[in-house]
This record gives sequence, structure tokens and C-alpha cells, in this order.
Amino acid sequence: MMRHSLSYFKVCAARKSRVKGFSLVELAVSLAVVGVAGLLVWRLVPAARGVSGGALIVQQLSTVQTAVEGFALTRSRLPCPAVADDGAENCSAGGRGFVPWRALGIDRAIGAMRYGVYRAPASDLAVLSDTLHPTLPPSPIIPLATYNPATTLNGLDLCLNLRRAAATPAGLTAGGVPVAYVVAHPGANGRFEGLNTVGFDLPGRAAADTYDDQMVATGLSELSAHLSCPKRLGEVHAAVRSAMAAYDLDRDTQMFLDFRNFAYVVRQTDTRFAQANVGQAALDLAIAVGASASAISIAANSAGVGAGLIVGAVLGVTAATAAQVSAALQLVSAQAAEEKARQQSVGALTLRTQSTLDLASAVRAAYVQDQKGLLP
Repeated sequence: MMRHSLSYFKVCAARKSRVKGFSLVELAVSLAVVGVAGLLVWRLVPAARGVSGGALIVQQLSTVQTAVEGFALTRSRLPCPAVADDGAENCSAGGRGFVPWRALGIDRAIGAMRYGVYRAPASDLAVLSDTLHPTLPPSPIIPLATYNPATTLNGLDLCLNLRRAAATPAGLTAGGVPVAYVVAHPGANGRFEGLNTVGFDLPGRAAADTYDDQMVATGLSELSAHLSCPKRLGEVHAAVRSAMAAYDLDRDTQMFLDFRNFAYVVRQTDTRFAQANVGQAALDLAIAVGASASAISIAANSAGVGAGLIVGAVLGVTAATAAQVSAALQLVSAQAAEEKARQQSVGALTLRTQSTLDLASAVRAAYVQDQKGLLP
């Protein structure tokens, strides 16, 4: 009995020792898992903060880009940079400075970004200049004195400046590439690095230990496409060509009208000549009839002498009658020709009136295209 009790206690002690050993292992594993999880969290939290900060920078850069191009649409030029982070434009300070957040109407927190705009003597994108001079024909309905397209300043002038700058770039560059404007953010460390310390780096440069700046830039041709410059300039040039074509057609219809009026005057003159011929033929007939009467009288008072006179007088009357009939027919023909010429003159006048209205409409359409610039 005593041996059985000792055996029982040994078994229980062995079980207790096994239970205690399992709990320590489990605790050790748990501590290891918690440690690894803590290490991962310690590593991921700064990374998450960096991702969040990067997204904010990208959003701020996008906001500035949208504001700059909206400014160009409404003001027909790009904004000048600010000389400090006060956000005020300063067009006398050159093409490099800070984002003019006050002029753009955006958050002041963006003012620490650097901003550059293309400025060159031949094409200054930050100054509203008169570079587009569409030549429109004069219109009798819309006199040029009421509106001069050659001195109208709007976004079309900016478009032409962009085209000239793209053809011979000599202004702002980002990493050596000509751009219309560029915006640079100092990154998470708050310091401008790389070329951004003296100018502007190329957007998209890979981040490194010594460079975390972020940038956006829009090229000259790219901004032209954003503003729909090719389409708008094409519409203006097409409208101007249509106006010039309408002007040429109007001058042709004026010459045609002059020709028809001249033809009408000629036909009127022909009718007057025909009327005169009818009168002359009537007079000739009267003279022939008188001569015939004289011949008959002479023949009656003389024997065998007046027969020849009578025959001659009769032939004269016959010829005069035929001449009168011919003159009458010529008068009818002349009157018909005069009426036809009159109708042709009226038709030419109608055509001329319509061409004048078409010219006025074409010139007005060209005015509208030039006046609205980049506005819808």
C-alpha cells in the first residue's frame, strides 16, 4: 500500500513538471512573436508616415499645377514668381522665385515651393503681349474702326508665344529641358537639393539619400496642348481665311454687277437707236408716199411721160415700208434685250447684296474667334 502511494506521488510530480515546462516554452514563443511584431511596427510606422507625406506633396504639386494653368486661361499669361513666400507676384524679379500662392488663390502653406516660368525677350510667357495680328478685310456693315483684331490681347497671343518659344527655346529649363513653368518641393527634409539649389532639376529624378525633392513641370508644347492652342489658333486662322474668301467673292460680285449694269445701259442705248430707226423709217415712208403722189400727179397731167416716175415711186414706197417693218422688228428685239439686261442687272444686285451679307457674317465670325481667345 505504501509503495502504491509513492508511485502515485511520483506520477503527479512528473505531470506537474511537464506542465510547467510547456508554459515556459509557450511564453518564450509568445514573447518572440511580440518582439518581431514590435520591430515590424517600429520599422513600418516611419515608412507609413513617409508615404502619407509623399502623397500630400504630390497633392500640393497638383494643386499648384492646376492653379497655374487656370491662371493662364483667365489671364492669358503665366503668373510671375514671388520673391518670397508672401505669395505676391513680382514680374520685375525675373523668372525664378517662389509660388505666388496669393495670386493663384491657393493655400499659403504651398508658398515654400520654388516656382519658375519661361521668360525670354522673344517670348515672355509671364507678360501679356500682342503677338497675333490677324488681317481681316473691311466690311461695309462692320467697319474696322469699331474693333481692331490686331490690337486685341488674349490667350491667342499666349498660344503664339508658346509656339515661338517651342521653335527657338531660350528661356527656363528643368534639368536642361525647356519648360513653360516648373514647381519644386523640398521634400520631407525641407531642403532643396541637387540642381534645385541653383536652378531646377529634371522632374522624375530618382530619390536618394542626398535628394528627396519632388517636382512637376509642363513643357512648352505640352502647355500649348493643355490650353487647346492648336485647335483655337486653327479656328481663328480658318475664320480669317473664310473672311478673306468672302471679301474676294464680294469684290467679284461687285465687278459682275458693274458689268451687268453696263450691259443694261448698252441695251437701253440700243433701244433708243431702234426707236430712232423706226422714226426714220416712218419719215422715209412718208417721203416715199409723197413722191409716189407727185409721180401720179405728173403722170396724170402728161401723156406717156409719168409711167416711169410712177413705177419708181411705187418701188420707193415698197422699200420704205419694208425698212419701217424691219425697224419695228429691231425695236421689238432691242426692247426684249433691254428687259433681259434689266433682269440680269437685278439678279446681279441681289447676288451682290447676299455676298455683302456673307462678308459681314464671315468678318463677324472672325471677330468672335479672335475676341474670345481661349474662353469656351
